[in-house]
Amino acid sequence: MIKRMGIYLRLSDEDENAKESNSIKGQRELIQHYIMNHKELSPYETVEFCDDGYSGTSFQRPGVMELLGKVKNGEIDCIIVKDFSRFGRNYIEVGSFIEQVFPFLGVRFISINDNFDSDKLSANGAFMATAFQNLIYDLYSKDLSQKISSVRRAKAKGGKFITAFAPYGYQKTKAQQLVADKETAPIVQRIFNMAFKGTPQVQIARTLNDEKIPSPLFVRKMRKESFSCATVSEKYLWYPAAISTILKDQRYVGDGVYGKVKPKSAGSSQDKAVPKEDWIIVPNTHEAIVSRAVFEQVNAKAKSYRPRNKEVHYPLWKKVRCGVCNHTISRKKSGGENGQGTARAFRCTSPNVSQELGCFKGKLEERQLEGAILLFLNTMLASVYDEDLQEFFIKQAKEEIQISQEMIKRQEVRLKQISVGKMQQYEAYRAKKLRKEDFLNKKIGSERLYKKTENVLFLEQDKMHGLCFKLQKNSETINVNELVPFQSVTRQLVEAFVERIFIEQNGSIKIFWKFQDIFQQ
Repeated sequence: MIKRMGIYLRLSDEDENAKESNSIKGQRELIQHYIMNHKELSPYETVEFCDDGYSGTSFQRPGVMELLGKVKNGEIDCIIVKDFSRFGRNYIEVGSFIEQVFPFLGVRFISINDNFDSDKLSANGAFMATAFQNLIYDLYSKDLSQKISSVRRAKAKGGKFITAFAPYGYQKTKAQQLVADKETAPIVQRIFNMAFKGTPQVQIARTLNDEKIPSPLFVRKMRKESFSCATVSEKYLWYPAAISTILKDQRYVGDGVYGKVKPKSAGSSQDKAVPKEDWIIVPNTHEAIVSRAVFEQVNAKAKSYRPRNKEVHYPLWKKVRCGVCNHTISRKKSGGENGQGTARAFRCTSPNVSQELGCFKGKLEERQLEGAILLFLNTMLASVYDEDLQEFFIKQAKEEIQISQEMIKRQEVRLKQISVGKMQQYEAYRAKKLRKEDFLNKKIGSERLYKKTENVLFLEQDKMHGLCFKLQKNSETINVNELVPFQSVTRQLVEAFVERIFIEQNGSIKIFWKFQDIFQQ
């Protein structure tokens, strides 16, 4: 009998900028390395379940729900995770699964970083000890985070500049005060003056780039300040987003501003926006670069702009970059064919602010990129199995039939168990060991369970007939050109196969895969 191991991976929004080890790729590599170094796990066939962008506080996650569904159907014999927190952050619910549900179903559970293996340890003692230790560490870090935050807020209310780097146009002194930067303060004043006269932010950025005025990122690079930027090009351009950030920054009128963001939760490395009424604003803490009247009028005009709605994680989210400037390209609404429909496309925005880099000016529709991914994957699969393709799919069909047969047997045994249980309940009722009300309630519950199990059996039998037909068809001559295993591009497929997609200067695309290119071998 084939044993199956469910590899579960989770990355929440709070983990997005965390260490590489917490990334989906990092978790996958850690688990694969663990499996390779434990020979008793080699017989398992692995199935991956992934939740990208989901919090661990709830089990209402697509990946974990699919995993638990297969566990309940007897299709998973072992679950392996990086640590308990990947599976879930609600230790009471996690403990319920590890101490009660999984042992009852005969499912082995492995948490690598917690040194937990339910086949080698007592589930009750080992899990509770580790969970309690993690809970203490979590509470301590949250308490420490709150204390540090209180101290920083007290300093901010006293007029101290407590953030790491001064905003563009200022320099930070050793006494934690802001002073105007002679090189960049005039640029800030010019930006406000242009906006005051009604110049669009795109035009402001284009003008500064045409005059080769160093952008905030480029200034920080020249001064060798510590910062992270994925841009490959040596040219750090001005973009409308940078202009907008400067125009909204109240610190340019001389006010100290603190508390615009706060951790999503105590101890979290990720921030969330704080309502303006909750900010700490201390007037006149440092030299003003812009007059208050100009600042207020510029921002009064900006209030008419409507904020963009945050998009869900679509399949190619954060995967597409410009091959010239290396900036991430987000999809935007496009007119589609003949200007109709709601098609979406990818287009680099750098040409809007500068022609110097030479980025591709056109747009590529989302379906074009997805079509290229599907074409390559299906072509590659056909080339890999070209010679032994028929044998491969016959073997695959036989394995699926074997699994289905085992599932049918399991449901048939279950139906017999329910029937025996119903008979035992009736005998207990006749012997007056069970009250009539309790007997009727148990009878209704048993009949429901019987019907549910019977439906699962019927569905599996239908599936079995389909698999037999599939085996018969695969035994015939297979036309490789008609083989299309990958039908659509999903977020899960992209995470599994695609590392990055670049739109090159001539409009072509370059895809970097997470596996070695078969055509390069």
